[in-house]
Amino acid sequence: MKQTSFSKKRIIHIYVVILIVALVILTAATLMFKYHVEGEKNLPFNLSAINIISTAESNITQDENQIWHAGILQKNDIYFVIEKNSNYKKEEAIRKITFDNFTITKSNENMEINIYKPTTSVNTYKYEDEYKIEKSLEYIGGQATNTELLQINNQGGNIGFSITADNLGEYTFAENEKVPSDGRLLAKAGIAEEDVKFKVTFDLIIETESNHKFKSNITLDLPTGNILEEGVGSYKDTELKDVIFKRF
Repeated sequence: MKQTSFSKKRIIHIYVVILIVALVILTAATLMFKYHVEGEKNLPFNLSAINIISTAESNITQDENQIWHAGILQKNDIYFVIEKNSNYKKEEAIRKITFDNFTITKSNENMEINIYKPTTSVNTYKYEDEYKIEKSLEYIGGQATNTELLQINNQGGNIGFSITADNLGEYTFAENEKVPSDGRLLAKAGIAEEDVKFKVTFDLIIETESNHKFKSNITLDLPTGNILEEGVGSYKDTELKDVIFKRF
């Protein structure tokens, strides 16, 4: 009788242990899934906005037959606003911000895509080879934001890069013809909207002085707005629902 009672208690004990282990595994799996979906909820620094300005510009030349040509460069200036998280109570500073692993998806295979770093302290650009980003772009934390020096204030700032689409064609025009110097030039040259669209995907990495790293993969559809009719398109995203940062 005692043996039977002991066996029952042992079986109950085993079931309790199994139940506890199952609950622990379920809780861990739930937390892992939640982290995978939502990411880090209390970063020391937040990406608070992405701003995009899309347009086009022309390079006007005259050939030996005195015919004028307007080469077309479609450009997209992209700005990232990094801010200190007011809910993060510990002292922290930015060591560097990195843009890396750029991937381009385009519908027009003839289109040539290039990425450029700023050439002045106020995010302006020269589309020359020496300013091209070949692999990644780093902004180092410092006392102030200076995009020409690729430096961001270690408590946050506004930084970015520019992406251009080239080899789109050109517009031939008469000497006295007025030629638009923005996205409307694409329509003048008979370039269709779908022929200038492309998608860029990249990693944004925030690294702090306490050796914490947070990474998010970001995808942007470019250009933004109806630049063929309006000339300039702009877009601002402050909700950033698809931007999820994770430790790595």
